[in-house]
Amino acid sequence: MSILVVGASGAVGGAVVAGLLDRGERVRATSRTPQKLALPAEVEVFAADLDDPASFTDALRGVERVFLYADLAEPEALLATFATAGVRHVVVLSSSSVTFPGAAEDFNGSRFLRVEEAVVRSGLAYTFLRPGGFASNAARWSWGVKGESAVPLPYPEAVQAPIHEQDIADVAVVALTTDALVGAAPVLTGPERLTLREQVALIGDVIGRPVAVIEQTEAESSAMLSRFVPEVWVRQIIKDWREAVGATPPISDEYTRITGRPSRTFRGWVVDHADLFR
Repeated sequence: MSILVVGASGAVGGAVVAGLLDRGERVRATSRTPQKLALPAEVEVFAADLDDPASFTDALRGVERVFLYADLAEPEALLATFATAGVRHVVVLSSSSVTFPGAAEDFNGSRFLRVEEAVVRSGLAYTFLRPGGFASNAARWSWGVKGESAVPLPYPEAVQAPIHEQDIADVAVVALTTDALVGAAPVLTGPERLTLREQVALIGDVIGRPVAVIEQTEAESSAMLSRFVPEVWVRQIIKDWREAVGATPPISDEYTRITGRPSRTFRGWVVDHADLFR
């Protein structure tokens, strides 16, 4: 039987594919534009569109487990297609935002909750991976680090526990290759709390030159971010930063419990992606 990875072009999905291949699994991947996927030759690649569940018919033949990114406007039809095809277990890349108070009214929390609830109603076995903030969010600072060796931020004292995408992928691989996490919903974080200012300083330390923080107003930050991301995301990003000032986000030990290894640090993520900033 094969394992299907939906979202293999993303950092987590790509790492999931690599981890499954390392375990000798038969792997399939889907994309709206499969010709743009750069995957090993042994991965079977299919064209499929999340908004067109019928397009998954060929990719699902002989598939028992699916890795799915939970960003679906209408998940029910796709999940019904999975069930009809014989899929028995879906591993969903969700978000820790579903655990926060008021998640159902929050833009970020509500979109992940909608998919989780649809999966439960579908009757399929499931695992919900609920990571906190990704270390890879720091990649958006690369242009400032490369250009002026500075990162503009409205709330540099916002506190996070950023997680390396490889940690998420490692847990996904366990879920996709064993029954150990069926019905589980582990919250995943990095191993340390860091302010945005401390993250910027770590980038400078790794690349060997100081990187400054330029403090902005919310209006200035909104105007800058709006050039790169949709307005709804601009509001969410700034809101998250504002609410994280002085916070003490929980640190999860689920990664170590599940894999038996220590979580990767933010410094480790920067080392792995240092070319983004040089």
